[in-house]
Amino acid sequence: MVKVENIGVGIDEGREAGCWTVAVTLSGNEAGVTPEQLAAMSDEEVQKLRARASDVLGRHRPDYIIDTVADLLPVLNDIEQRLVNGERPKG
Repeated sequence: MVKVENIGVGIDEGREAGCWTVAVTLSGNEAGVTPEQLAAMSDEEVQKLRARASDVLGRHRPDYIIDTVADLLPVLNDIEQRLVNGERPKG
């Protein structure tokens, strides 16, 4: 099972439940901007937002950190390979 979250408490929940956890930095609660606002930002502003959200969410020790759910498929592929290799989420 994979829990995709944009807030720390959700990541904590997923870890406690034994899920792989994925933190989303640029969409959702931690970023606090709409897709339109994000699209209007400069590259520097986006980098700062990503860094801030990654710092906050990273404290909850997700297995992966991505920008948006559009970046999820490679993570799922990686998790699938890790499962084949006998790995399990650390929880």
